[in-house]
Amino acid sequence: AELSRAFDRFLEAPSFRATMSDAKTGERYVRVEYAAPDRYRVVNEQGGPTMVVVGNTAQMEVGGRMMNVPVPINQIVSAYRNEEMLRKQRETMTVEALPDGEVDGRPARVYRFTTQHPRPSTATAWVGEGDTLLQIEVDGGNTARGKVVRVRYSDLGADIRIP
Repeated sequence: AELSRAFDRFLEAPSFRATMSDAKTGERYVRVEYAAPDRYRVVNEQGGPTMVVVGNTAQMEVGGRMMNVPVPINQIVSAYRNEEMLRKQRETMTVEALPDGEVDGRPARVYRFTTQHPRPSTATAWVGEGDTLLQIEVDGGNTARGKVVRVRYSDLGADIRIP
C-alpha cells in the first residue's frame, strides 16, 4: 500500500526533477525536469543536445539555437512519467519489503517489486517521508547489456519553469 501511495503521489506531482544513471558506476545519462501538464526538459549528461518538449512539440538545442525536431515524443515522455504503464504494472505487481536504507542521507523504506507489464521485470524502489518516491533501480534489459538503471527523483512539486 505504501509503494502504491508513493506512485500515486508521484503521478499527482505538478513537477519533479529526475536523473538517470548507471547504478553500478554512477555514470549519469540524462537529467529531466517536468512541469505539468506536458512540459519536459531533457538534458543529455553525456554531451548531447538538450531537448524541450511541450505537448507534442519537441525542440532541440543546436548551436545555441532551439530548432523544432521530428521525434517520437510519446516514447521520450513515457520513459519518465507514464501514468497508464504504472497503473498496468500495479495490476500484476508483487511487492517485498527490504531492509530500510537511505537516498542522499534521507531515510527510506526499500521495496523490491516484480511486475509482468509491459514485460516481466524486477525493480527496487526507495520511499521517503510522506510516501515520496526517492529512487527506483531497474534492470535495463537486453539493450542495456546487463546494466541496472537508477532513476533518482527530487523536487516533487517545486517551482520548475520550462519555456
